[in-house]
Amino acid sequence: MHRFEKVVRTAVLDGLQLEQIAELAFQLAASGSQLNLGDATTADIASTGGPTSLSTLLCPPMLVATGWLVPKLGVPGRPAGGIDVLGTIPGYRTALDAAAACRVLADCNYVHVDAGGTFAPADAALFRYRQQVGAQAVPDLAIASLLSKKVAMGVKRVGLEVRVAGHGNFGSDFSEARQASRKFCEVARILGMEPVCLLTDASRPFQPFVGRGEALLALKLVLDGDENAWLAEHVEACASMVSAVGGPAEFDRRAMSKAAIRNIEAQGGTEHAFREYADEIAVRHNRPLVADTTGHVRYDLHKLRTAVMRAQGTSPGYPDDAGLILRARPGDHVEPGEELLSIRCPEAARRTFEAALRSGITIDATPTGSPPVAMECVNV
Repeated sequence: MHRFEKVVRTAVLDGLQLEQIAELAFQLAASGSQLNLGDATTADIASTGGPTSLSTLLCPPMLVATGWLVPKLGVPGRPAGGIDVLGTIPGYRTALDAAAACRVLADCNYVHVDAGGTFAPADAALFRYRQQVGAQAVPDLAIASLLSKKVAMGVKRVGLEVRVAGHGNFGSDFSEARQASRKFCEVARILGMEPVCLLTDASRPFQPFVGRGEALLALKLVLDGDENAWLAEHVEACASMVSAVGGPAEFDRRAMSKAAIRNIEAQGGTEHAFREYADEIAVRHNRPLVADTTGHVRYDLHKLRTAVMRAQGTSPGYPDDAGLILRARPGDHVEPGEELLSIRCPEAARRTFEAALRSGITIDATPTGSPPVAMECVNV
């Protein structure tokens, strides 16, 4: 019997009690090193996963800019999460031991490391097992996994972006997501944390940059104040998340930029390498995918995400062979020949990638339905 078989079966068939979830989170964290930060004012914003939100990349330096210490433990995203996006920067170290993580925190108030080595190795093993047996979207297990990372890093103020969509780990609709979010908050309090869940509508793209390199390009644009209107809306949403978790504060772009660059340098990268790679990504977006008919645009995010993941490559580390930038927003009316998105991928994979992307795009006479649901806070 696999060491996680019993707890996974129980969670799937019967569900776990709050104390059981808390104990599982504690044991997963105890499988590796843990940071002891005493009474430090620590905070972090995690997510339940899903494409196009950049909250785990943008919120940490925002939190630092408002006075918080941010010890962040993450896992690679699908197709891009905060830790793997930073990991594409030449020299940036995503694996640190506890002593090195504390030195980075002391230097810049923000450290971002990958789970599964020094920190919470059992959580990484459980996640792999959940993937193998189809138990990723089990809220009780997702809650334990998410909170184990906060226990390991000594985080006290915990925010969670719950991305609500059919592919979500906290339920496929807002009713299910609220229920799972309340349970998350109850378990977090058992573990001595101050939680808040931030429910967002993940049925539509949050912003246009999809892929690891593309997210890094988005970060550069944000730090420089050069983002387009769509990305700017997402930046404001992330700033609202930070205010909900860390207390009301105005978005200070200069302080955020300083915090982000200091972290990149403290973990072995350089500002030059960061900017150079982001600029390279922009240059490589020279192939448009255009509309072949007249109508309103809709995107199937599950298909777009799958296409990017399959084209990303299998090189060691954080493969980054492919990505896309949406040029038309959901609901936009387009004409034949008008650009829908631009793509980046190896030439040998281009036709397959384009075909997969087109399968996730619909253009018809029907306007997109109701607007996205506003962000909702749950902390009880």
